[in-house]
Amino acid sequence: MTFRPIFLVLATLTLSPAFAAPPPAQVTAWTPPGATTCSFSGWTNDEKPVVQVRAAPSSQAKVLGTLPTTRGEGPDPTIDYYSVTFDVAEARDGWLRIKNASDAKTGNDQSRPRPVYQGEGWIEAGDANIAIQSARGYARPDPASQRLLDLQDNWLTERAKVQGIVACDGQWLLLDYEIRNSDKFEALPPKDRTRGRAWFRGICEISETTCDMPSVDK
Repeated sequence: MTFRPIFLVLATLTLSPAFAAPPPAQVTAWTPPGATTCSFSGWTNDEKPVVQVRAAPSSQAKVLGTLPTTRGEGPDPTIDYYSVTFDVAEARDGWLRIKNASDAKTGNDQSRPRPVYQGEGWIEAGDANIAIQSARGYARPDPASQRLLDLQDNWLTERAKVQGIVACDGQWLLLDYEIRNSDKFEALPPKDRTRGRAWFRGICEISETTCDMPSVDK
């Protein structure tokens, strides 16, 4: 009988919610500090009529030139306009350093591509697009790290919009994304869309079709 109160106290401490262990913290994607080196090609988003290329990664920096987009009607209705492509060399603080912009895919025998700024400069990360042929997003640029997103048989850019390219690490990209389509590829209402950030591989640099490449999810 002497030990009964002790057992009751221990049982109370074990069962009381006040003494319960806190839930594990939600894992978020690792974001590298500072700039990261990139080596891939992307293309312009179509949310703006033109994309401004600046001299430095700042909205206050000098505008060096612009890149046309496919938003709205093109100047010639008989021409199929394509997104301007460019090489990405660096990601820093929500900006991408690009070079070698080209509109070579636009035009026909009777017309020329639209004028674009082809030199080096900075664009906002949300003004660039890329395709991802992978269903899985990770906490780090390592397939052994925690999986933050798994779309099963669907690639990321089949169901989501890339909101921004945050950082690079070899063949990996850290992306902000928004899931806009259901697993039946039906558009989700804004209230049902989800956003996230994760590391992805399976980069496809072609905007018009899929890339012929081995699956990175196997």
